[in-house]
Amino acid sequence: MKMLNPTLWRTCRMLAGSTRIQLLRELHDRPGQNIAALAKAVGISQPYASQEMRRIQSRGFLRPVHQGASLIYQPAPDPQVASAAPLLKAVLAAMEAQSAPHDADISRIAAGLSHERRIALVRSLLQSSKTTAQLRAEIPMAPCSFDLHLRTLIASGFVQRQNRTLSFQVPNHPVAKALARLLRQGAAQ
Repeated sequence: MKMLNPTLWRTCRMLAGSTRIQLLRELHDRPGQNIAALAKAVGISQPYASQEMRRIQSRGFLRPVHQGASLIYQPAPDPQVASAAPLLKAVLAAMEAQSAPHDADISRIAAGLSHERRIALVRSLLQSSKTTAQLRAEIPMAPCSFDLHLRTLIASGFVQRQNRTLSFQVPNHPVAKALARLLRQGAAQ
């Protein structure tokens, strides 16, 4: 089976972290902050904030800029990371439309695609709806792993179970829509 995008699940794993979403929210609300200000605003240590900012930056969501002796961060996509621009745009749109308590929706949706096996399950359902038995036969894994991945996909809103049939669906959320576009583009390749 051809890989969709070897970094999509890692990007989703980054977005599934609540602290990273809080840091992105802080930058959305007050762009151009340094690590000390971000750590204080989110209530974490500076080393932890620095580590989390490196994770966000590694997925192409931040641009660090030297301002005097300080390094400040701007939410800006890295042009070398193809998925960064549409996903960052969707994250910022969701934050613009909803208040901070709804940021957990971003984490929940991203968690659905934060594992390469869940990406494989979704790719299969993009082709056609299937029964659980058909999906298990197509993508073999331990039953307990399969059940865990399927529950996570259902909780994220990307998979719907109707009677015995599983089908792909796109939750009505900007991040889910951006992820679905990326999945479909990858499935067409």
